Amino acid sequence: MIIQTGILGGTFDPVHNGHLALAEAAGNVCHLDEILLIPAALPPHKQERKIVSFSDRAAMLEIALKGHPGLTVSTIENLLPVPSFTIDTLRYMELHSVATIQFTFITGADTFLDILSWKESERLLGKCDFIVFSRPGNAKKVLAAFIRNLGYKQLSENSWEHFKKKKKIYQIQKHISSVSSSEVRKRLLKGKSVTHLIPSGVSEYIQSKSLYS
Repeated sequence: MIIQTGILGGTFDPVHNGHLALAEAAGNVCHLDEILLIPAALPPHKQERKIVSFSDRAAMLEIALKGHPGLTVSTIENLLPVPSFTIDTLRYMELHSVATIQFTFITGADTFLDILSWKESERLLGKCDFIVFSRPGNAKKVLAAFIRNLGYKQLSENSWEHFKKKKKIYQIQKHISSVSSSEVRKRLLKGKSVTHLIPSGVSEYIQSKSLYS
């Protein structure tokens, strides 16, 4: 049995509506059995900034995903050494799964264009399919050129396959929300409303624990 598992990783400090929209859109692109949102215990690129505790970030995700039955929180990275690297997380999941997993990594174009800087990026590309979202415009051409240079051939307008690895990339143009976690934090520090940016239950949790004040 092969489980088609979509993965959306991130710091989620805090989770916002854009994260949920991205995960749900990915579910509409591929026939995935599950979509896991995986908060990083300690992201390698965020070590210079203090982040909210793992337990609080995971709790906010749990609240945010209520009413979204296709999405699940995984706290797996809290079990692994830090900093958190995607390739290590996927290896752990493979080793401890009772079934064969086909991973599909969900990300935005800006993040994917930086993937060669990730730990063991070649192995990661050989282990996962990718759903890469970009905003309409010139970003599509830039992303297409990058994917081609990685050794993928174009199968259709929105799909690519690697010559040797046989892994796929789905290049999806979508009006992605411009909201970011840093914007949410800045607004909270200034006492501004964030009700239109994050799920209401998350906003209440933040206020109850004074997380970003």
